[in-house]
Amino acid sequence: EAAAAGRRGPRRPVLALLGAVLVILVGTGVWYINSGQFSTVPAVLDLTRAQAEHKLAEAGLKTKARQDFSDVVERGHVIGTDPKPGGRVRGNGTVTLTVSRGPEHTKVPNVAGIPLDQAKKQIKDAGLTVGTVRQEFSDETAQGSVLTTEPGPGSERRPDSAVALTVSKGKKLDVPEVTGDSVEDAAKELTEKGFKVKIADERVFSEEDKGDVARQSPAKDAPAAKGDTITLTVSKGQEMVEVPDVTGDKVDDAKKKLSDLGFEVEVKKPFFFPKDTVDKQSVHGGDEAPKGSKITITLKGL
Repeated sequence: EAAAAGRRGPRRPVLALLGAVLVILVGTGVWYINSGQFSTVPAVLDLTRAQAEHKLAEAGLKTKARQDFSDVVERGHVIGTDPKPGGRVRGNGTVTLTVSRGPEHTKVPNVAGIPLDQAKKQIKDAGLTVGTVRQEFSDETAQGSVLTTEPGPGSERRPDSAVALTVSKGKKLDVPEVTGDSVEDAAKELTEKGFKVKIADERVFSEEDKGDVARQSPAKDAPAAKGDTITLTVSKGQEMVEVPDVTGDKVDDAKKKLSDLGFEVEVKKPFFFPKDTVDKQSVHGGDEAPKGSKITITLKGL
């Protein structure tokens, strides 16, 4: 009987230990089911979207965002979260941020007279976007500064609405005529008037002397502003073309041969009984003449 009691004695502490372990495991499981697999949403109200996303990421949470208007919370800052701060999200779940778009209506700022870059910043800071930008000459407003906006200053618009800008090109200048001048003289005159000068890569045949300005863009008297670029095309001189021999040809055939090569054709007829055949030509066949120049052909007579 004593021996049996000795054998039973060691089992009691073991059973007690097993019971304690079981209680701990059950408790841990209950905690994990109820709390351990959840994360608490931290407070991110009134933080910027970037700050809020960073704070939630540190808590092991993902984010997505939506936008809404707010008369109280600054544009780009967090209005609220779903779940709310202190709420629980399973594991690395997702928290939806509601980000402020600012007031439902915003006023167009007065940006007249200030440089374009500064005007764009003020418009964006007001919660609006910059629309089309066009230019207009002005004697009063400095080149590159804003003349007007559409809609005008003080107008109320929904956030992200576009504001069109009209920007000063400065005082209107008339482009001088430099065709036929040497490139050096033309460039000097244009730069003295406040223009930039560009020389076109390609040269062209023209009536102007070789090396002089064959054409300009914009042309003479075109409206332009200080700092605008005038492109000059340099002449290769006149294009020379070999003149065919048309003596003895019928007049219509002779005219076609010459005009097809780019010549202007003049026909002279004898006073008495002209024939339909070319007797002579002002430029001999085989000689060269400037393309576009006039060739005179004289018809035979009796």
